[in-house]
Amino acid sequence: MVKKMNNKGKRNTQKKQIQNFEYARKLRGKNVKIFLRNGEVLDAEVTGVSNYEIIVKVENRNLLIFKHAIDYIEFQP
Repeated sequence: MVKKMNNKGKRNTQKKQIQNFEYARKLRGKNVKIFLRNGEVLDAEVTGVSNYEIIVKVENRNLLIFKHAIDYIEFQP
């Protein structure tokens, strides 16, 4: 993977991380299936999204999931 360098020689990875999960903000209030890297699957409603976490509601429990723990998210409109 080639990472772009800005004019000061620093890696420009923060912008890329934000773009990768920008679609997650659009899922707020929607029911989704979240496939975690440990093999678990959560049927959840997305209630909040930040740069590094997603807050979901699963069976009347609020869970904070770090984005690095997510394999992928499935959403069917």
